[in-house]
Amino acid sequence: MNAVNAVNAVNAGNTGNVGSAVNSVDVLNVNARRRARVSLMVLIPVTTALWALAGYASVSFLETFRLMAINDIDGWADGADSLTNEPMLFFGALFPASFLGFAIMWQSTSAFATFKAGATLSSTVASGGVAVGLLLAWLADRWTEPRAVGQFVSEWDGSSDWGPPAWIAYHAPWLLPVVFGGIWMTGLLRFLSSHSRRRWPETKAAEIKEHGIRMPGTIDRVEFTHTWVMGNPQFDVTVTYVGKYGPRQATERFVTSVGSAPVRGGQVDVWYDPLGQEGTVLIELTERSSNHPGDPGLFPR
Repeated sequence: MNAVNAVNAVNAGNTGNVGSAVNSVDVLNVNARRRARVSLMVLIPVTTALWALAGYASVSFLETFRLMAINDIDGWADGADSLTNEPMLFFGALFPASFLGFAIMWQSTSAFATFKAGATLSSTVASGGVAVGLLLAWLADRWTEPRAVGQFVSEWDGSSDWGPPAWIAYHAPWLLPVVFGGIWMTGLLRFLSSHSRRRWPETKAAEIKEHGIRMPGTIDRVEFTHTWVMGNPQFDVTVTYVGKYGPRQATERFVTSVGSAPVRGGQVDVWYDPLGQEGTVLIELTERSSNHPGDPGLFPR
């Protein structure tokens, strides 16, 4: 039977023969995470503002395709005169926003100890900033009105009714902020759901199993907590394994069937992130963790 516990981010401690070097490493990891979170408090609003500026200036490009869709192919330049300086503004905001987006990704990974945090926060900040910029462009009436609503007007082909693409392009000034705002809201909810106090251990456990290093561990101590969960005993299991900086010890709580109860000397799989905090591990019981027939009498209710 496999029993995968939630990530142990606090209880992993030093074995008795490990010096203060490991303690110093843990303190450095905590300080690094604190500094990363402080950096995010500056990076996120600055990057959002730059993406908002890029979104506002992107009208200069989007307007060309929109006018081609609603005014026919010969009407693409109807609004070009008022947007002559927009491309420079767009690229001037895009490049630093992209650079700071990578900084957010790096700092988020450090602050929340997951790769998912970096990718999710970076894309969420970008979509949120673009949504704000496009919303401001719409409110400021930056978009050019069509020659005739509902009809193509051409000097050579006369007039004809709009199709669905033209109507979508006509409503793009308010649709685009809604779309990017929806992307922002989705990303924010994904981040909050995967990094809440309750869900963060599951997120970290999945990443450790996918990207981490697996080491064999040995069960040093098993203590019955005198608690039964749905008829199964609960144990505090202490294991020893070799981490990045030498022997380490971690204690975690498991609920198993009586027949699969862990025993001292049993073997476990210990997963840890070589780039993460030293004490963050995932302990997995295996069939080698228990090698005795169960006896319910060993665990009084």
